[in-house]
Amino acid sequence: MNPILFDLGNTTAKVLDTSTHEIFRFSNDDFEGFLQEHRDRQFFGYATGSTALSLGQNPSVRLLKANDTWPLTSNYKSMATLGMDRWALCNAHFLDGHQSFLLVTMGTCITYNVVLEGVFLGGAISPGWEMRYEAMNKMTAALPRVQFSETSGLLGSDTEGSLHAGVDIALLKEMEGMITDYTSTFKLNQVLICGGHSERLSKPLKNYIFAPVNYELHAIRHLYDYYAENGTL
Repeated sequence: MNPILFDLGNTTAKVLDTSTHEIFRFSNDDFEGFLQEHRDRQFFGYATGSTALSLGQNPSVRLLKANDTWPLTSNYKSMATLGMDRWALCNAHFLDGHQSFLLVTMGTCITYNVVLEGVFLGGAISPGWEMRYEAMNKMTAALPRVQFSETSGLLGSDTEGSLHAGVDIALLKEMEGMITDYTSTFKLNQVLICGGHSERLSKPLKNYIFAPVNYELHAIRHLYDYYAENGTL
């Protein structure tokens, strides 16, 4: 029977039923109910935090773990704490035939991940778009909670505009600088950007490769096939 693939991030579950090719998106809290509805099926994917602990006890779930045999080798010092989304995406892109690259994920956090000649070296983690806006609202007495705007400018003429400049514009400048430093330091010719907020970047960062929508599920399918071929599901 074809598996159900899943990506459980910090807040959102993305699920692919490979029998029907349907894709579902819902909150992590609703995933347990979905799992019960399809308890006769095999599930394969990754999860973060405490969700991973509970799923690991379910016999119908094959959860990707740091101590699996992976396509990439790694110089990362603490594999047990490495975000499984970062690691899985890098491995899947390597399986697509890419030996050296910078992979940037745009989710709750922004991550930069360097793979050089088939070895994962590490990278960086910084607050994502919504986390930055949320932090300024919650950690001050007067700053309002605003949302991403495609019309943000470099110069804010009021508080709301200044917040947009400090996040929407500054975040792009930060990314451009980080990408430039990583690619020049490690002589990388390919930058892949993926994640839920990557669509906000395709115009201002047009010189990079943008992964298609639901790339995470493509990556999990790639890894499922890899483990199936190696008899380690």
